[in-house]
Amino acid sequence: MAAPLKILVLTLLIIVLICPFSMRAESAKKPVETALQGTISDTLRALGLLVERNKISNNPLAIKYARSALSFARKSDSVSDLVNAYRWMGKAYLQNQKDSSYYYYNLALQIANSNNLVSLKIHIFFNLATLYSAAYNYKTSISLLDSSITLAKSVKDHVGITNAYMALGTIKYNIHDFESSRLMFESALEVARGNNLYKQMGVALGNLARKPFEKDVRRSTSMQKEALSYLNNVSGAEEEMAYIFINMGNNLNAKPDSALFYYKAALKLALNANLPKVLFGAYNGMAYSYLDKNDLQRAESCLKDQAIPVALEKKDNDWLSSLYDTYADVCIAKGDYKRAWEYQRKAMKARELDNMQKGADQVRLLAALLELKNKELIIQNEEKLLLVQQNRIQQTELWLAIALLLVVASVFTTLILQQRGRARFHKEQIGSAKRLIEMEETEKGRTARELHDLTGQLVLGISGTIENIDFPDNEIKELIKGRIKELGASIRQISHRMNRAMIEHFTFSEMITGLCEDTQKLSRMKVDLEIPDELADLPNEFVLHFYRITQELLTNAGKYAKDSQVKLKVLSKNGKLMLFYSDNGPGFDPEEKRKPSMGILNIFERAKMVGGQAKLTTGPGKGTSWEISFPMTFKT
Repeated sequence: MAAPLKILVLTLLIIVLICPFSMRAESAKKPVETALQGTISDTLRALGLLVERNKISNNPLAIKYARSALSFARKSDSVSDLVNAYRWMGKAYLQNQKDSSYYYYNLALQIANSNNLVSLKIHIFFNLATLYSAAYNYKTSISLLDSSITLAKSVKDHVGITNAYMALGTIKYNIHDFESSRLMFESALEVARGNNLYKQMGVALGNLARKPFEKDVRRSTSMQKEALSYLNNVSGAEEEMAYIFINMGNNLNAKPDSALFYYKAALKLALNANLPKVLFGAYNGMAYSYLDKNDLQRAESCLKDQAIPVALEKKDNDWLSSLYDTYADVCIAKGDYKRAWEYQRKAMKARELDNMQKGADQVRLLAALLELKNKELIIQNEEKLLLVQQNRIQQTELWLAIALLLVVASVFTTLILQQRGRARFHKEQIGSAKRLIEMEETEKGRTARELHDLTGQLVLGISGTIENIDFPDNEIKELIKGRIKELGASIRQISHRMNRAMIEHFTFSEMITGLCEDTQKLSRMKVDLEIPDELADLPNEFVLHFYRITQELLTNAGKYAKDSQVKLKVLSKNGKLMLFYSDNGPGFDPEEKRKPSMGILNIFERAKMVGGQAKLTTGPGKGTSWEISFPMTFKT
């Protein structure tokens, strides 16, 4: 009995002590709630920063922080806190689940609209624009960014204005509207400088320092250094600074040591801030710089030991495709063409997987949009049913039918998008190959013109100089002048063969015959040619590829089979134009690929470009022979 009595007495005593202070506690309730509210808002801001920091490098962790923020926001009385929590949920899901990202951004926009939160709508429009841009819906993204700028100007939100201008500049850059892109970045820089926004100043200036906006390397480097000085004044700008370092390295590709310095600076930032995409870019640039230095071992290590394993772990097929392509270039430099071909195939496979993933993201986003529209229609229908209370059964059946049609339409849309995606990917592959060939021909033409113009000036200059020199023997003087003229004529012949415009002035038979004659004169090599006098009209691109292949074959013969008998036979057979080449030179082992030349790969690729085939037969001491066929039905 003693223990219960003590407890009762203690309870009464506590009540007596508390009662006098009850009124004061009630009056202090509001300040305590205000302090608690401030604590929740600060916690939400901290969690938001963690979402921003981890959304790319550690997406599951970013989602975890976003969910914690949403949990805190639901305990808050502030509508703004709830809107921001939904925005952070959208940011966390943006990387891998764009449909979920759209869901949370849309929730945030609905609440902001209902409560007229203009300052938050500015950022929600920006977030939605980022989402649509990631799904390659640039038209909607541009519209949202325009709305964001309009609202930001109305409340003088200079950060919102500059961020939207830079996002517009990035979109215009991606669609190759470089003039509009420059204007957007310049507008962002102007607003940022007027309001001392160092981060925005650095990012805008770093973008303006890129090609094609700034072609002068020295000025570009100066602008990028200025951008870095601005970004050094703010925290959390490691990613922006790293990309500027990478761009500086790319600008200095002619100076591999300097480029390596900037790539390593970017790599250091990437490792410290856990930025995998920056890491891939830095190692990729370093690999090419080491290639330029002919340090093949380090170039291979950057890719094989560092970048590719991380890309595989992160399942980043976009960067994996680029890294495989770079590794193929390293293998070519090492003379390992078989391995280069394997990695080129891996690059194409990774690109295909990346395109499939992006297509799936677009389909999921489209499905989310359709689902949201469907829900809005259902809500409107239910409101009408509450007011009218008539024809409930008929209207319900009608909406069920519409929902079914939407599902069927979404299925067909998905199938059509997938089919178009595959077709577009195939078309892009062909287009990329054609652009590379076109760039090669353009560069050859430019080089040929410069070589032709320079040769005439040099020959005249040297001849004039020799003419003014007194030689003891006049025959030696004339001999030297003759040799110089022969040299000039030979160089002009080389420039003519390089120039695509000169090639297109002759018939197919004249071109091949002339090429063989020029080769015999220059190399003293015997070339036995069989070619019909007349052939059907062939497309220019067809003729160009055939001519370049023949040129490559004769060039290789001049290098490795100069003293052998070379035979070329061209004939039209079964709807195909056939080229048979053979020499009795030393031959080689095609598996070893000892020579680091792109000649063999060019022959195969050019044949493939026009739907043809190339077959190589060779061996040590067995000479070399080629059988190449082009379809006569090729269309340019």
